[in-house]
Amino acid sequence: MKCKVQLIGRLGAEPEITTLPNAAQVANLSIATEEYWKDKQGQAQRRTTWHRVKFWSEGTIGFIERNIAKGQLVEIEGTFRYEEYTDREGVKNKVPVINGTNIMPLSFNEGQAASGAAGEGSGAGNGEDIPF
Repeated sequence: MKCKVQLIGRLGAEPEITTLPNAAQVANLSIATEEYWKDKQGQAQRRTTWHRVKFWSEGTIGFIERNIAKGQLVEIEGTFRYEEYTDREGVKNKVPVINGTNIMPLSFNEGQAASGAAGEGSGAGNGEDIPF
């Protein structure tokens, strides 16, 4: 069985591409999603949730480097897991992380062209099928 995640949100920072000691690369993204509702008094409420997303595919990392930037609205697909780390005080912690498999820009920054999606199992499109 598998836990599949789909997010639509905005990048809160520029993608961070890191090269690991084994020469593999990882792209780290910080994605904000928002929920809106009205409380019992009829007042509009909003909640922002931040998500850590990691991409490991070389092709997708290249796409992210060329096409994804802070503030962009993106759709992310991936799987959910927890990563463990030990803080400075020696306490072990777990944080939720999404291992991204696909990313599609839903908005474009100035100077960017609509170049489609990137990810395992999806190629780059020409943007003609975008309905807006």
